[in-house]
Amino acid sequence: MSINLIKKTIMKKLLTIAAAILFAGYASAQVIMEVPIAKRFHAMSENGKYLLAVDNNGYLGIYNTKTGDYDEYTSLDKAYDLGMGNMVTNDGFLVGSVGGMPSILDIEKKEWTPLGMNPGEENLYSCANCINQSGEYIVGFVATASQKFNSLVNKPVLWTRGSDGKYGVYEELPYPEKDFMGTTPKYILPNCISEDGTVIAAQLMTQENNCLPMVYRKQQDGTWTYEVYDKNLCEPGTVFPEYPDDQPIGPEYRDYMTEEKYNQHEQDMQAYKDSLWLNTIGEGPKPTYYPDERDYMTEEERTRYDNDWVTYQEEDAKFWEQLNAFREFIHENVTPNFYAQNGVWMPANGKYFATTKKDWSTAGGSALLTIGDEMELQEFDDGLYGYSATNDGDFFVSDWSTAYVYPAGSTEKMTLVDWLRLKGENEAADWLQNIPTGTAICNATGRILSGFTGGAGAYNSWFIDLDGTPTGITEVEGGTENDADKTVKVYDLQGRLITEGKAGEVTKSLGSGIYIVGKRKVVIR
Repeated sequence: MSINLIKKTIMKKLLTIAAAILFAGYASAQVIMEVPIAKRFHAMSENGKYLLAVDNNGYLGIYNTKTGDYDEYTSLDKAYDLGMGNMVTNDGFLVGSVGGMPSILDIEKKEWTPLGMNPGEENLYSCANCINQSGEYIVGFVATASQKFNSLVNKPVLWTRGSDGKYGVYEELPYPEKDFMGTTPKYILPNCISEDGTVIAAQLMTQENNCLPMVYRKQQDGTWTYEVYDKNLCEPGTVFPEYPDDQPIGPEYRDYMTEEKYNQHEQDMQAYKDSLWLNTIGEGPKPTYYPDERDYMTEEERTRYDNDWVTYQEEDAKFWEQLNAFREFIHENVTPNFYAQNGVWMPANGKYFATTKKDWSTAGGSALLTIGDEMELQEFDDGLYGYSATNDGDFFVSDWSTAYVYPAGSTEKMTLVDWLRLKGENEAADWLQNIPTGTAICNATGRILSGFTGGAGAYNSWFIDLDGTPTGITEVEGGTENDADKTVKVYDLQGRLITEGKAGEVTKSLGSGIYIVGKRKVVIR
């Protein structure tokens, strides 16, 4: 099936806010709006032009805050997925995967291009997670051919754009062969890349599905080094028991049958299932014969199968005994200072690693690592979830209903509304205090914000550009403050027509809020 691409033009010109804000003889402008699409827009481009939504059903949505256009990508035969980090550039190139193939999308042209892979890797789920602003580097992971127990399932990779503008086959990034417990890492997950392409924020996931922060740094000779933050996990010198290398696999019936007998068994099994279904719906008798696989083997093959089954059971029992002993040991000797999977954000300058703490099973407790010569951790015992950070270190966190910010260097959080007031952004604060802030994210400067609340099928998202130029209402018909008898229209900050009436009286019926009355912004308290 071809891509089911549905472009929805929400408005020719999205009515957001307008009118210059006149204070002390100078003018400024801001874009403040609720997004008119009921999706969870959890990511955005650095300039705020593109808001991105994705769900677990392979759906991808892109909302253009400048034009109001909304593009959707969805298909019955392939899944669309976003990268997990800074996955879209200001000029409209987005990375992710299509049908498990790492790909890059030209948003304006609506063209997906697969990224370079090695032969045989096309059918394994892999993904491009992030792209730096120039588009020179794309970072992600590629599934390995070996999916065995105690093996690396995803390896970290980097695609580099060539002089022809195309991305060739990836290069592998280095990674540790063993983690702090002496086991092979299960996943290496690169999430974000700095604007200059020299720092990558990643995670190492252990075989027990516990994640640790990891940072790559590009050296002057072009090579990459890595650092895993695995401090305060166990006593120095702790010797861990051996982790099982592989999980035994039981004998397969097919390997003990001739091709003819196997095909006959498949036919008889299908006939049995059909008869059982007819009996279930009351249209046939209950089948009296079950096609036991062993009946399709020779006596010699049955004996070989039975012996192999006994051997498998013995090996499987040893496997679980060894694995359970390992797990019992780590639960007794390891402090679970782990982090939420894919809960990673790094601002454009590559100086901070925003994340969320996690114990053996439960996430909660925001954490911010400073990326210098070594990573330095600042933990917040707040039960909240860390989401993003600015270049200056302002840290955005949430409990999913209310957004908070830890100002740079502070251990005391404040609501997002109070943080805006601290910055002197009272107009945005006044607007935001009237709606649930939910989960908020920021760009690197902290001047562009977005957020969402709600649940599946009932999300509400909002967007603020503190330095933006409104492109929606460029002129609202009606009079001015001095034209008391002229009819004017009243809009809210989302550009919705509220009412109209005489300029001198129309505001008397309005509730508290900020409105565009005629050509003027009016605050009703």
